[in-house]
Amino acid sequence: MAASALNAVLRSATPAAVVDAEWARPFRLSAYIGHYDVPDDLVVSVRCLVRVGDEVVLCTDSAGAGDVLPGGRRREGETYVETACREVHEETGWRLDLASLEPIGLIHLRNLGDPLPPYPYPDAVHLVCRGLGVEREAADWTDTEGQIVRAELVSIDEADRQISGDGLGRPFLRLAW
Repeated sequence: MAASALNAVLRSATPAAVVDAEWARPFRLSAYIGHYDVPDDLVVSVRCLVRVGDEVVLCTDSAGAGDVLPGGRRREGETYVETACREVHEETGWRLDLASLEPIGLIHLRNLGDPLPPYPYPDAVHLVCRGLGVEREAADWTDTEGQIVRAELVSIDEADRQISGDGLGRPFLRLAW
């Protein structure tokens, strides 16, 4: 049922970017701009484009890849806002203005390989939001899980130059304002 509801949403939209990736299984990732009603049980992650003044937060991982969408997995019973706030803080040290958070799109993950429990694959969704960073815990913040080695404020042009790999953050970058 959830997959058919998601398919109806995806049929009504055109992806802004599509890439194939390999994370223990082959995946196709598609970025969609806009606000979509997708089945809650398929939203496994929330990502957030964070603006601070005239700049955006750019995260760099241990492999040197740049990304403008910090975020991660939802915990059971957690709202999208709670996930966004927790994940952005864990990865970047920034606290978000709750009133500024708004959905701007989604990333659809389609598993092209064998099922990967416990997720509701073959389909999963990362909800993408934007929000204002209002306060940072410390200038030299380190990701609490060690995946992000640096989170810095950069101009949109600089973020665009430094986005790495799949580049799925790029279509959302122009929506920072």
